[in-house]
Amino acid sequence: MQSLKNKKMGERQEKILYALSELGALSRSQLQHMFDLGSKRNANRILQQMSEYLHHVRLNENVYYLNKQGRELVGTTKEFRKNGQIEHALMRNDIYIFYHYPKTWKSECKTEWKENGKEYRIISDARFTYHDQLYFLEVDLQQQMAKNKQKIELYASLFRVIQRQQIGEPILLWYTVSQTRKEKLGKWCKEYEISYEVLCKDF
Repeated sequence: MQSLKNKKMGERQEKILYALSELGALSRSQLQHMFDLGSKRNANRILQQMSEYLHHVRLNENVYYLNKQGRELVGTTKEFRKNGQIEHALMRNDIYIFYHYPKTWKSECKTEWKENGKEYRIISDARFTYHDQLYFLEVDLQQQMAKNKQKIELYASLFRVIQRQQIGEPILLWYTVSQTRKEKLGKWCKEYEISYEVLCKDF
């Protein structure tokens, strides 16, 4: 594996590579915000200098993820596959930024538990702690609403178990794409009596 130190790469560029290895994909504006890259022109210049280690795809703006050389440079074997998941990853990373880069952030986090003799599991888009509150994130981009309701039912079971163990008051955080979906998700969370927040992406 090549050493970042041997590549004479700036500290900020190193941090960008490591962030992409952790988060999968980030848009130019997300990288601008996270790493204080200045103007759009300056951000594009910095990212162009790193093109040897990056793939990019054009959505509303350029979206970046590590290529094979970039993965080798930071020492990860985890490959980001853009097919159908890129917008989902960007929305998930909106939340990472919005909640000020939680140190406890874990993407695609599996949780298993038992209730009334039955075993359950759920894979959250992310799990993290913010101001001592445990958050479970679900990104709702194109999911069938019936499946979202099933997830809320599962989280209701999980949250009961967490509360019985007295390890905090968990919050289900939804990040969705329309006001109609936001209202439905909030209504179902209330029906299942779980603590929740619903944020809506501003396109």
